[in-house]
Amino acid sequence: AYCPFGGAESLWGLITAGEFTCALGPLNLSLMIALLALVLLSKKAFCGWACPIGFLSELTGRLGGLLWKKRPRVTPRANGRLKLLRYVVLILALFFTYKTSELVLRGYDPYYLIFSGFGHGTEGIISMLVLGVIILGALVIPMMFCRYLCPMGAVFDPFSRLGVIKIVRNESTCTSCGKCSKACVQDIPVQTVRVVRDRDCTNCLECIDACPEKETLQLRAGL
Repeated sequence: AYCPFGGAESLWGLITAGEFTCALGPLNLSLMIALLALVLLSKKAFCGWACPIGFLSELTGRLGGLLWKKRPRVTPRANGRLKLLRYVVLILALFFTYKTSELVLRGYDPYYLIFSGFGHGTEGIISMLVLGVIILGALVIPMMFCRYLCPMGAVFDPFSRLGVIKIVRNESTCTSCGKCSKACVQDIPVQTVRVVRDRDCTNCLECIDACPEKETLQLRAGL
């Protein structure tokens, strides 16, 4: 009932038949519209501050940091290419939902699997394996699901680049120590840009906390 991605899944049925798909309703669409407005205001702040899967992914990533002496890092080029997977997930989820009028993503969605206790619509051992892979992946690559597989993140992407509230770097006081980039769970090269417009920035403020130079990184509103 509280899944904002349900708003995207319901659009085709509303446009073509004037009715919501499967168990979706006006609340799903309202949540999606509200979150898109929030993204325009403060980028993907929902992902960094309110999304349950973002929270669990962050905890799993921190646990992985304790397990690995030197955690493997994805190269910038590979990271960029892997992010295309979330668009594939988005297209497939919407296509098959529109085609079958069933919530096909439900059996593979970590949010639904965890909080429904593998409830109606899940795929038994397949759903368990999918959730297991997502958890193990997050131990190696922080926020793996959010980076590479989340279809809601793909919906947010074009709006996130326009977000009014974002992180700004003062180039005159920056020492290019790299601590901000290292702290970023999305692997954004914060130290190389004046304004963080990256589509994946969640305004989580980890980079600001990591910066040793006072007020070099700040959260500001502006175009």
